[in-house]
Amino acid sequence: MLAEWDRATRSIWDGLHIIKSVIEAGATIRVLDRSYIDLDTPMGKGFMALFSAMAEDERERILKRTNEGRRQAKARGVKMGRRPKLKAVQLAEIRERLANGESQVKLAESYGVHRSTIARSQA
Repeated sequence: MLAEWDRATRSIWDGLHIIKSVIEAGATIRVLDRSYIDLDTPMGKGFMALFSAMAEDERERILKRTNEGRRQAKARGVKMGRRPKLKAVQLAEIRERLANGESQVKLAESYGVHRSTIARSQA
């Protein structure tokens, strides 16, 4: 039993492989949100293959729109990823203090970050 077929497969080939495996195992598939998708009938098998193809197409469209949105955001100057924990001025201070012999642990405590953040600031 599946609640939704398009959540069970990532592509038409993946869907066909699942269908083949289930048939070879002597089992069947019933999809709760689409009662006409039933591996006991040739039409049901065809519908499953069709919905797998539609799911793959939708995933490609989502990916295309997402990538286009990222491209537009970068063109506007939006920076992607996490915000840095430390500002450029703080990084300069940390490098100077490290050069003067202060320990990474003490610096991490004073800036409220993990020691590994201090260690990465040396690069």
